[in-house]
This record gives sequence, C-alpha cells and structure tokens, in this order.
Amino acid sequence: MTHRNNIYAGIFLLGLTGIMIGVVVHSPMLSMVAGALGAVVGGFIGWLGGRIYLFTICIGVLAGTLVGYQTGDRDILIIAAGSGAAISGFIANFIQLFIRK
Repeated sequence: MTHRNNIYAGIFLLGLTGIMIGVVVHSPMLSMVAGALGAVVGGFIGWLGGRIYLFTICIGVLAGTLVGYQTGDRDILIIAAGSGAAISGFIANFIQLFIRK
C-alpha cells in the first residue's frame, strides 16, 4: 500500500508542478503537456520509492519561486524555480544515500 501511495504522491506533485509551469507562462496547451509529462515522471519516481526525493524537490521549487518572485520578473521567476528544484534534487540524492545506510 505504501508503494502505491508513493506513486500517487509522485503523480500529484510533479503533475501539479507541470500544470503550474503552464499557468506561469499563460499557456493552456503547455499546462496540459507539462502536467502529463510531470505525472508520468512523478509516477516513475514514486514507483522507484522516492517520496523524500519528491518532497525535497517541491521544497526547493517553493524556495526558488520565493526568491524569484521578489525580483518581479516572470523569466527570473521561472529560472529561479527550476534552479531551486535542481539544487534540491542534488540534496535529495544525498539525503537518500545517507538514509539507506
């Protein structure tokens, strides 16, 4: 049951992230495509058992978005959110390595 919950959490979190990317750039088509791709990738990560990884990335996206929002420029907001996700992804990998030991 926990394995299934990881998949659902991954689909929800990364699917929602994809949809929000489309909302930020004001493109309904991009929202659908990015949401679908995010759901597929999130389901795969959840299937692999990466719940902590997913939540750490979401925290990084929120932190990057907070920093980017304060600049007032939409392009910087997108770049800052992506950079926050990438950096937190590296941190999440290190967390996963230490938890398994």
